[in-house]
Amino acid sequence: MPHRADLSAFADALALRLPGTWTSQYHPHPDYPAQFRIAEELWDMAHAHWAVAEFVLDHDAVLAGPGGKRLYVIDRPLNQNEFIVAALAPPGLDDHLFRGVPEPNGITVGTDPARAAATVARRLLPRYDKALAEVHRRAAIEQAPSVQRTARVDFAWQADGSLTAATDHPGAIDQLHRAGFQPDPRSSGTFALPVALSPTERDQRLRSVALELGALGAHISIRNAPAPAPSASAPAALTELVHRAASAEDLHEVAAILDEALDPRTGPLHDLEAVIRQSAARAAEAAPAPLRGEFTASFDAVASRIQQLHRDLTNLRLGVGEIAALTHAHGEQIWSNLLHQHHTARAAPATTAASPTPARTTTTRRVPRGR
Repeated sequence: MPHRADLSAFADALALRLPGTWTSQYHPHPDYPAQFRIAEELWDMAHAHWAVAEFVLDHDAVLAGPGGKRLYVIDRPLNQNEFIVAALAPPGLDDHLFRGVPEPNGITVGTDPARAAATVARRLLPRYDKALAEVHRRAAIEQAPSVQRTARVDFAWQADGSLTAATDHPGAIDQLHRAGFQPDPRSSGTFALPVALSPTERDQRLRSVALELGALGAHISIRNAPAPAPSASAPAALTELVHRAASAEDLHEVAAILDEALDPRTGPLHDLEAVIRQSAARAAEAAPAPLRGEFTASFDAVASRIQQLHRDLTNLRLGVGEIAALTHAHGEQIWSNLLHQHHTARAAPATTAASPTPARTTTTRRVPRGR
C-alpha cells in the first residue's frame, strides 16, 4: 500500500518555488480540535472547506508570502498523492468587509512541488490577489474620514408580526447579525429576525440591539409597517426567480433559487396554494347549494396537486444540493467515471454471482462554516 506523501517536506519545497518570498510553518495536530485553530481563518467554500468539515486532519502547514498572503496546505482526504492548497483570510478585519466578495477557493495539486507551484501561481494566486484587493479597498474606504457617517437603522413591525430592520451602514449590519437578524429576501438592505421566535423573544432582541446601536451613536426609529399590497409581491418575486434561474451559473445557485421558491413564508408556491384555498372557500359559499360539493372537490384536487408539486420540488432540491456538494468535493469527472462504471457493469457477462463487498463507512464530524 503506498505511503502518503510528506506534507511538511512538500510545503517547504512549495514555498521555495512560489513567486516572491514565502516561508513555511508546519503544524502537527495533537488532537481533533487543534485542526480548527487555523482552519477557522480558511477563505474557501470548496475542496478545503469540505476536507476540514468532513475529516480528521493530522497536520497542516501555513505558507506566508508577500502582501500578507497566507496559504493553507493539507493532505487531500481519500487520495495518497494529492494535497489541497487554499487561501487564508487576512486577520483583523470585520466580517462585513468580506460579504459579497467571491471566495478564492483552493485547489488540489500533485506531490511534485515544481508543478504544484506553477499550478498555484496560475490558478489560485490571481483569485487570491483579486479578493484581497477588494477587501482591503473596502477597509480603506471605511477608514477614510470623508466617508465616515452616522448609522441609521429603521425597525418596523410587519403586519404578520415579524420584525425587520433597514440600514446600509456596515457597522450597524454587523450588530444586527449578532442579534440574529438575517437578510430579508423580500427587500434589499432589509434584515429580519427568524419567524420561529416568540413575540417576547423578538422584543428582547429589539431592546438589546437598540441599546448596542445607541451606544454607537446610531439614529434609530421603530414603527409599524403598512400592510403590503396583496397583488404585487408574489408576481414580482416569481418574475425575479425566473430571471435568476435563467442566468444561474452553477448548481449551488439553482439550489438557492429552489429554496426561495419553496420558502413556506415568501415562496410563490405557498402563495398559490393560499389563493386556491381562499377561492375554494368563497366558491363554496357563493355557489348554488347543489354545486358547492362539486366546487369543493375540484378545488381540493387542485390544492393536492400543488402539494405534490411542492414535495417533488423538495426532493429535486435535495438531489441538486447533493450533486453540487459531490462535484465540489471530487470534481466533475466523478460523474463520467460513475457513468462509465455503470455501462461497464451492464456490458459484463453475468457468469457467476459476485460476493457482496462490505461498504466502507467513514465517521465524519461537521464543523462551523468559515467566512
